[in-house]
Amino acid sequence: MNRTICWLVLLFSLLSFPVYAGGQDRERTVEIRVATQDTLIGLCQKYLTHPEKWPQVSKLNRLPDSNRISPGQKIIVPVALLKGAPMDGVVTSLQGEAFFCPTGNSEWKPLQLRDTVKEGSSLKTAANSSLEISFEDGTSFLLREQSLLTVKASKKGMLHLLRVLRLEGGKIISRVKSATGKDSRFEIETPSALAAARGTHYRVAVDGQGTARAEMLESRIDLSAMGTTVSLNEGEGSLARRNEPPSPPIRLLRPPEPLNVAAVYGNRSSEIRFSPVQNAAQYRVLLARDQEGKQAARIAVIKPDEGFVFEGLDDGSYYLLTSSIGAEGLEGPLSKPYEVKIRRKPLPPDIVAPLDKAALPEMPLKAQWHNVIGVSAYQVQIASTPDFSGALIESGDLKKTVYSSKELHEGAYYLRVRSLAEDGYAGDWSAAHAFSVVKLMPPSLHKPDGNDNKLYLEWEPMKGASGYHLQIARDEAFGTIIIDQMPAASKLVLENPPEPGRYYMRVAARNADQETSAFSKSGSFEIEQSKHYFYETLGFVGGVGLALLLVLL
Repeated sequence: MNRTICWLVLLFSLLSFPVYAGGQDRERTVEIRVATQDTLIGLCQKYLTHPEKWPQVSKLNRLPDSNRISPGQKIIVPVALLKGAPMDGVVTSLQGEAFFCPTGNSEWKPLQLRDTVKEGSSLKTAANSSLEISFEDGTSFLLREQSLLTVKASKKGMLHLLRVLRLEGGKIISRVKSATGKDSRFEIETPSALAAARGTHYRVAVDGQGTARAEMLESRIDLSAMGTTVSLNEGEGSLARRNEPPSPPIRLLRPPEPLNVAAVYGNRSSEIRFSPVQNAAQYRVLLARDQEGKQAARIAVIKPDEGFVFEGLDDGSYYLLTSSIGAEGLEGPLSKPYEVKIRRKPLPPDIVAPLDKAALPEMPLKAQWHNVIGVSAYQVQIASTPDFSGALIESGDLKKTVYSSKELHEGAYYLRVRSLAEDGYAGDWSAAHAFSVVKLMPPSLHKPDGNDNKLYLEWEPMKGASGYHLQIARDEAFGTIIIDQMPAASKLVLENPPEPGRYYMRVAARNADQETSAFSKSGSFEIEQSKHYFYETLGFVGGVGLALLLVLL
């Protein structure tokens, strides 16, 4: 004789679900579905601690004749009268956020792994979250994202097990241990239908309109509503809208197969496309850390002609699972797990030298970069084109964060570095640094100095230079150049400095072939009112005084 366990959900709200606090104001009850040859007294003997209280059950159900009950009829029984020890559940998997509300309480509290879920507790999951509750008898259920249910009864007797839930919204995936006892009952109640378990693996879902959907994955379940019961075999589903009987069994669609599963390397988005499935309206795709899809990292519902796009995941192995959703909203079985390896680390190093857009002399290049934690080696590329096609230099595996190359000739170059993991996997290349190699480097300017009507100018002497080109201008753009000379040494003394004001100076190096480097960065200096002006005035006044003195003498 088949028995089922009813699960009654207190109507606490999750997002769009309405608030309901009836569990605090009235006695908790469960519904037991009458089977063939059941009698009220017989049911009370099996499930009540005190079977002699059957008149109380009869009165609660307003039975006109306690000796006559019919198969399929629902008998309401107060939880307080049920026999058996309460069997708590345990949180065995948690992804994202989930909350529980103890019986008689209105405060939602966050759940953690290994937390205990007692009889009467309400549970809800947030967006992009899932929650698995397991029981000592081997039964478990997984709540998908944005689901709401209540474990109203979970009792274990000598020869029976009674578990009662009600799913108010979202989706639950149940795994029921078979052979739990001839008098065991396992049922999931929804606002529009009742799913009675005769199977070991099935889904029940409730959408925002209260429509219930049952999807049989293994064995059988019965979906009952409005006095009609539909038996679902493995691979079948049915839906029951509010105040309507369940639909006839509908064959569930096979899952789509991915067309391009491959390892993902580098910091870029990835897209997976799928084979067509006839009559599928949508595909549900998830990428999870585990092969069963409990620890989902990404979830998407896409159209059959769309791709599944994902990015931003940590390194590691993930599993792709898919299912097809028909026009009725029934979801088919999950595909086998497809492994997807993601490698985005190690991170690329930051280049310290040469600086981006630097000009370097013709001498061996010394490149340097910051160390990256967890890296076993580095690789360097130097090319004359920004796309590094036909790289001029490709280093081997470098253990240090420095690289010296042979002398590079005059020209423009690009350098980049990447890290190697312990297993040899090479990460992304760093951002390229552009640099140029020149025969003559522009000199570095020294600070000008001046006194006694002289201005002393000096700059860094350059290797290979036979002379220099000096320019001084009144403006930074060197539009008005007032001094333009070709000194042989790296210094120059101006005997008669320009009049007071701000000036700009730059220098280029010249070699024996009269090739000239680029000009140095310009430097500015200020010529103030000459200090000897005061002494000149004094000299003039003194001279006049001396002349007057001679006249007087």
